[in-house]
Amino acid sequence: MVMSVDNGSPLEQAVGLIEAGHFERAAKILEEFLQENPDSVTGWYNLGIALNECDREDDAIKAYDEALAIDNEVFEIWFNKATLLYEMADFKGAIECYDRAIEINPDDAETWNNLGNCYSRIGEGQKAIEAYTRAVVLRPDYAEAFYNKANAHFIEEEDEHAIAYAELAMELNPELRTMVEQWIHVARDRIAAAKSEEEHKHRKKKLRKEIERDR
Repeated sequence: MVMSVDNGSPLEQAVGLIEAGHFERAAKILEEFLQENPDSVTGWYNLGIALNECDREDDAIKAYDEALAIDNEVFEIWFNKATLLYEMADFKGAIECYDRAIEINPDDAETWNNLGNCYSRIGEGQKAIEAYTRAVVLRPDYAEAFYNKANAHFIEEEDEHAIAYAELAMELNPELRTMVEQWIHVARDRIAAAKSEEEHKHRKKKLRKEIERDR
């Protein structure tokens, strides 16, 4: 999301270009603007957006850092930086930024969902589940977060939870069925196998008791 600006300013022109998809032109205007206005949080923030869209990720990170050096209490800057770091596969860096965003706004469901994705990518399954849970509590119709929570439970082999949340995700968004069907049969098979193993153990235990009784 771009930040609002005063009408008639170079920032307004740049924001309009960003919204129209003319990112290189927007970046040029913003770079020129910031030479004269280096303390503009809005300028650096929007430059970060433009540079990211120009596939200049490292420069975009630097722009976000310049904005944060001026004001580190802006939720959108931390969120955008975190999202970019995630795309760059710097998952631990993204976690740090999402955590800062959550400190500023703990009620943003998308941030919690994205934080869960970061933990999933570094193999922290239970932390991912906790983050997804916060997301769906904040937004009970958040189908993507329900799916992500289901998938995290599946990876942790908590299959009953995985199936329950997967079914809820599909109710909210039937288009998720294709993704769910890639693994839900495995979860069901594991539940069936565990049940069969438990029944086998029960039969063996019962048989031993009968043999001991008949001796």
